[in-house]
Amino acid sequence: MSPAKDLVEDPVAQRARRLAVVCLATAAIAACASPSDGGTTPDSRRADGLDTTEVGPAPLTIEGRITQSVVDAAGRGADVTIALLDRRDGHYESFADATPFPTASVAKLFIADDLFYRESTAELALTDGEHELVARMLEYSDDDAANQLWDDYGTSDIVVDVVSRYGLADTEPPYDDHWWNTVTTGHDLVDYYSAVLDGRGGLDPEHRDEMMTYLRTSNPTAADGYDQSFGIPAGLPDESDVAVKQGWMCCIDDRWTHVSTGVIGPDDRYVLVLVSREDLDYGDGDAEYPDTSLTAAVDDVSAAHARETITDVARTLFPQRRID
Repeated sequence: MSPAKDLVEDPVAQRARRLAVVCLATAAIAACASPSDGGTTPDSRRADGLDTTEVGPAPLTIEGRITQSVVDAAGRGADVTIALLDRRDGHYESFADATPFPTASVAKLFIADDLFYRESTAELALTDGEHELVARMLEYSDDDAANQLWDDYGTSDIVVDVVSRYGLADTEPPYDDHWWNTVTTGHDLVDYYSAVLDGRGGLDPEHRDEMMTYLRTSNPTAADGYDQSFGIPAGLPDESDVAVKQGWMCCIDDRWTHVSTGVIGPDDRYVLVLVSREDLDYGDGDAEYPDTSLTAAVDDVSAAHARETITDVARTLFPQRRID
């Protein structure tokens, strides 16, 4: 999806973010694995001063694999957020999970949630056609469907309602009233999914199951033709039970943002949020600026590279192509 506007990162925070990634990479590379296997989009970018020497097999612990995925992404010009919750035992692992980012199409979860909650409380009655719009919005990331529901049912007040019901401390409505510029964090999205599944946000079982069904049948290709199989779907092909909502937009600070979120495993055991923010790079070639408010960027080579980066994060985290 989706149009990017002018969400600007504070310069001091930006410098701190880049320094943190480079410092982590420099410290960790001697102990971590070689880059992720197979099928990577050719790379022309390397973080300044980053040693990308291959030194050994993939680390066995999740902590080591998180470190390696951060190092690999930095070598491809990207910063990442990782947040993983095991709902069975409450174990939580993360990296940069408090770093804010624009939700892009992941905000469509909030639109669906708000409408379904209001229907369950008899505040409104959605038509069959509106339920179909919700389905297209979640399965195909259909922007036209999202725009219609957003405009008809409250625009930014939708996000305000979801934030209040779920207690999302770091999620904010869009500054410009466009749903794709809703801002959140990895930690908040994990909390959100977990609360949906537990019923803590007030969504009743009937509507929760309808929403999760649409996420389980997410189409590999979005309504606008964009490949939305990056991250969790492509990185965990051996998982049999996956429900995902993807998001993508360009360009904030000349960077692609890709967001892969979802619920994985029997009994919805795991909640996983992956985010990459990657520098634009066309090598020596010329390309038009991939402003996703104007184009779907279906054939954009920088977008393809960024999709592969976030997929490689999933592959490095789970080298057996499943979480268990």
